[in-house]
Amino acid sequence: MDGKKRKLHLAFLESPDDLPGALAGDEGGLPDGFIITRCGNNDDRSMILREIRKGDGASLLPVFLDEFLSDEEREASDGSARTREDMEAVAEDILKRLRDVEETSLRKSLDLRLLAFLYSREGKKLRPVLDPLSRGLYSYPLMDHLSGGMLESSGWITELLEKGYIREEALVDRIRSCPKCGGSHLNYVDVCPFCRSMDIRQVPFIHCFTCGRVGPQDAFVKEGALQCPYCGTRLRHIGSDYDRPMDNYICGSCSQTFAEPEVSCRCFLCGAWSSTENLSVRIYREYSISDKGILAVRSGSTEDLYSVLDTLNYMKPEPFRHLLNWQLDLSERPPVESFGLMIVSFSNLAEVRESAGRKKVSEMMDGLTKRLREIIRKTDISTRTPANDLLLLLPKTGEKGCTVLASKVKELENATRQPDGTYLELSVKTAVFPGDRQKGEDAVTLVARLKG
Repeated sequence: MDGKKRKLHLAFLESPDDLPGALAGDEGGLPDGFIITRCGNNDDRSMILREIRKGDGASLLPVFLDEFLSDEEREASDGSARTREDMEAVAEDILKRLRDVEETSLRKSLDLRLLAFLYSREGKKLRPVLDPLSRGLYSYPLMDHLSGGMLESSGWITELLEKGYIREEALVDRIRSCPKCGGSHLNYVDVCPFCRSMDIRQVPFIHCFTCGRVGPQDAFVKEGALQCPYCGTRLRHIGSDYDRPMDNYICGSCSQTFAEPEVSCRCFLCGAWSSTENLSVRIYREYSISDKGILAVRSGSTEDLYSVLDTLNYMKPEPFRHLLNWQLDLSERPPVESFGLMIVSFSNLAEVRESAGRKKVSEMMDGLTKRLREIIRKTDISTRTPANDLLLLLPKTGEKGCTVLASKVKELENATRQPDGTYLELSVKTAVFPGDRQKGEDAVTLVARLKG
């Protein structure tokens, strides 16, 4: 080799007609990246970018634009208005990081493709972009582009979070949506609290001290003076003859008066009416790739080595938290009945996988789980944390029972020991309630404290 740096081939795309040839590698293979120059219209630019990102072979390659036209393009491309030298430097960094990725795995998994995109762009985040015409008002352009619009981003994000491949970053917005159709195009309307009619108006009211009647001010005006229409009393002095009550709304449909209207919401998409209390809340935030996601990208597999633990009387995290909160509250009501909580962490699994290989670690985890199943009871419930710690809820188990079980679990390390001395290290922590609960703790803060 002559030691010279290879010159990158960045293909220019001036119209959608240029794209098929570039993606097919007509000039001896795929280019190192693309530069989308001024096209006939904005839709052409967006279409070219979408076609590149949704393909198998070129989806992760650097793509530069001559200028940004939208936030959507900003999220799905790699920059704009750069010099040639700047674009090549950025492209070289992306391509260098992509060389750490198992290419064939990207064709099989959209999860890996998305994670590889985030990994190859250092500091890149999944960012929601305001899209007023969309059902939810926000969209994740990068996810939409990579999936070709076939996957719903919120469900995809939830799945990646539960697997621990991404982590939460800055909160962007909190949107309320229709509980019937999920749309966020809502009209907030003041209505009568008695008949829920929109035909309400705000008018001044008068309260006559003589007869106690209340009515709109217009009804009390007679020949330019205030006079009660019910008892005929002349109302001269506010505070002694009359006052103005808080009620200042009247309904044109049912004639009821009231101080404050109710707020009701009508969905512009499906027409359903809802109270504000029943609206769904959707959180939009940024996300970044986690350490586990980086490991999945480098190994070329999202196969979950911990999934075998889900055979241990498994319950999903959310209902598990509800059950744990219920147990915490129940344990403080007489007669007190203790229960235990155990956290089992696999502290060196990543290192063992690097040295022994994925297949061997999978066998070790399978054997370990079989032995765990033999020592826990049918009434013990398990779940996994985002960090893949095993949580065991142990009903009717006191301190002695927790100590005995923890000792048995710790002894299972020996069952994973290999001829070369390698074994899975198990970190076991236990707590017994209500004694180990701190004031105000719920399931989330309790687990975080015990883990820490």
